[in-house]
Amino acid sequence: MRKWLLAFVMGALFIFPSFAFAQNQVSIESVNVSLWPEYDKAEMLVINYITLSADTEFPVQLDVRISADSALHTVAVGESSEGVTDQGVDYTTKKDGEWLVVSINATGPSIQVEYYDPNLTKKDDGLRSYSYRWLSDYDVTDFVAVFQQPFDATGFKSSLPLQDDGVHPDNLQYYFSDAGTVPAGKAFAFDVSYQKPTDTLSISRLDIQPVTVDENTPGRVSLINYLPYIIGGFGVVLIVGGLVYYRQSGRASSKKSRRRHPAHADGEESASDVYCAQCGTRARSGDRFCRTCGSRIRQSDDS
Repeated sequence: MRKWLLAFVMGALFIFPSFAFAQNQVSIESVNVSLWPEYDKAEMLVINYITLSADTEFPVQLDVRISADSALHTVAVGESSEGVTDQGVDYTTKKDGEWLVVSINATGPSIQVEYYDPNLTKKDDGLRSYSYRWLSDYDVTDFVAVFQQPFDATGFKSSLPLQDDGVHPDNLQYYFSDAGTVPAGKAFAFDVSYQKPTDTLSISRLDIQPVTVDENTPGRVSLINYLPYIIGGFGVVLIVGGLVYYRQSGRASSKKSRRRHPAHADGEESASDVYCAQCGTRARSGDRFCRTCGSRIRQSDDS
């Protein structure tokens, strides 16, 4: 009985850990590593674009190793390489010997890890060289390296077979190399070298192209399209303003005429007034004698 119990316990110890490992296993569909030497710093800018396999269940933890002395710049996650964002990304870092392990809580299949590696060596004769290393706990189905040739650089070489990728819109020459499958736990490395007589950074020589804005530019408001509406609205304002002015001026003239009538009536009344010849007191209608001095009031018909 004890032998059967011991065998059961030993079997559980072997079965359950392997089962848990299988549940947490991550497979990387592709890794696209872009190397931009002396772009905006006198170092190597490394941009890792990682795409997880389609059957990955999220969220999942992904560990990415970079050189221990590198300066981590960006960690971004998204549903696609064009839609990654660094907002709200949960990740931690810890040193493990010569590596800095970046543990990312991936909520989508696309991950971008960007950092500056100071291990770009320079010699007095203008020779630059750099060694890139990749070590991962996950299988990589397709590993591609993309190289940006710095401004004023010549003789760009790599230990990987280079293919010409042409001059991109930034007016810099690019190369790429498809390394294929990289198994988990296998160290993968390659070298890059070139000649550069100056320390001028590539970003300082990028041509800024003027933006052409015309009627078809998205977001631009063309006054020509709205000119008829503007003229029509201005005409309506003039008409309404004219009507208001006409009504106001009519009311004003009516008020003036009303004010003048009482004055005209007063004038007529004053023309028929009679005053006492002795004291000058104004007599009322029908008075024959002055109410002040008693003198006889002379009517107009008496004269």
